[in-house]
Amino acid sequence: MKHPFVSKIPSNAHSEKLLKPIRAAAKTYLDTPVESLPYTQYVSYYKTGNRTAYEAIYTEHRRRLNVFTAMVLSAEEEKWLLGLEDILWAICDEFTWALPAHVRGREQADMDEHMLTVDLFAAETAFALSEVYALLGERLAPLVRERVYREIKRRIIAPYMEQNLSWPKNNWSAVCAGSVGSAMLLLGLEDTFERAKERLLRSMQDFLESYHDDGCCMEGVLYWGYGFGYFCFFAALVREYSHGTVDLFKDEKVRRIASFRQKAFLHDDLIVPFADAPHNLNCHIGLNHFLAREYTEVTAPDERYEAILDDDTRYRFADFLRDFYWYDETQKPQQDKAETACWEEAQWYIRKEKGFAFACKGGDNDEPHNHNDIGGFVLLDGRAFIIDDLGWSEYLYGYFTDRRYEFLCTSSRGHSVPIVNGTYQQPGKQYAAKLLEHDEKSCTLELSGAYDVGGLSALKRSFTVEKDGVTLTDTVSGEDIQITERFVTRIEPVIEGNAVRIGQYRLICDTKADISTDIFVDISVSSEQFEPRLNICKMEMRPVETAYLIDFRFSATSRVQQLRFTIQQV
Repeated sequence: MKHPFVSKIPSNAHSEKLLKPIRAAAKTYLDTPVESLPYTQYVSYYKTGNRTAYEAIYTEHRRRLNVFTAMVLSAEEEKWLLGLEDILWAICDEFTWALPAHVRGREQADMDEHMLTVDLFAAETAFALSEVYALLGERLAPLVRERVYREIKRRIIAPYMEQNLSWPKNNWSAVCAGSVGSAMLLLGLEDTFERAKERLLRSMQDFLESYHDDGCCMEGVLYWGYGFGYFCFFAALVREYSHGTVDLFKDEKVRRIASFRQKAFLHDDLIVPFADAPHNLNCHIGLNHFLAREYTEVTAPDERYEAILDDDTRYRFADFLRDFYWYDETQKPQQDKAETACWEEAQWYIRKEKGFAFACKGGDNDEPHNHNDIGGFVLLDGRAFIIDDLGWSEYLYGYFTDRRYEFLCTSSRGHSVPIVNGTYQQPGKQYAAKLLEHDEKSCTLELSGAYDVGGLSALKRSFTVEKDGVTLTDTVSGEDIQITERFVTRIEPVIEGNAVRIGQYRLICDTKADISTDIFVDISVSSEQFEPRLNICKMEMRPVETAYLIDFRFSATSRVQQLRFTIQQV
């Protein structure tokens, strides 16, 4: 099929904003040879577990591809086309388009397993190169054009057709299958697409099934833009190709998913950092403007916080291109306002006030990009997370293995949740919360199912959002139950009697004297360092961060305990 975009980037003030850093990078690249991907860097992951060195060069190739493509689509000079052809040739030279961490069998895998693995990055690369192929057509040198075509078919389309490939029910289904199908269409392989269409559309349904019907992305806001973005890129091309007879955007679940981003942004560029998510995110404006045109209830983000060249350090071409072509100057940004959102099936709850925002979650401990965080919450004031969720860790070796919950960011010891009889929450689908009730300013969850503790019969956690903060009440019942109430922050706290000062807030143990003051023991603060993931988008965090773990400890009792806390502005 013909690419739906014209062969020149739209000329407007927004394009000029995006092109400014691109032009500077392009001038530098003209004097900088393309770096190769050496063997020693490729196997460094297998030998040391470090992904950084190899992936830095790999993503630099993609940055260069973005830069020269934008230059060719916005300027006529031959030097930009030559630069683009060089990086296309270099990407075709790469031993594999997959990342070493995604090759089954690792270093011991056979040659084809390395070279023909269709992972997220290999599929994205095929999509990117097929878009360049379709947009530029005969402007590309015949040898370059033919090589791009053959490499996409050899590395991606042939394995998909011959090996009956499929992917897990998460962002992989959308990104991998969506990219494969898009490449087929853009290369003009319509007969191949027709043979694969049923499988490709099944993968899109697999992706949608990774969401509850309420439309919450439990992988976090960044992964919403990633997985759902590639779903939309593919769905838009298929709708164009089929002349509207296949329209995935008519699905009501897709409509609900489309609204997730605007609800999960807490303030400016700050987002709910549940699951594997950063704390702040500059989003791709093209995808969001497309969705705002598609659905009246979707609102556009503030352009001050849109992604430009180096905000997405994976340099994903599909997003990059659509930030130019899908931008719509008539879209007005959403305004900060007091509002409540609750995804009842996912059990996420958010309340935004004029001066602060609150979010909590239930769910279970076998979610996509899972953290053991049932009952966890955050409180944001301005740009400061008073009570924090540490978000995602650097993707070190072991992060996606049975060692996952050794990391502070994923373990319940790194979340603001109770510790019961010295026991942390356990991973697994069976460890789950129940959403009991919620309204405009309150939410109540039953958390006892998150713990493997004999004698614990109930643990009800209630939040009420006040005008100057939040009240938390935990009601605990069972035999000989000892509770430690943990609160996590990255702001160094100060103990003040039965309270703790965190920035401009006080965390106060407000347990009433007529109930159980005799069970209160002490407050302690410990600290632990962790490595947040910084290499995907800009974050307001350092390479090594300190988490402060505030513990209010209560002695064991068989009586019903009602433990109250207020977190209020001073």
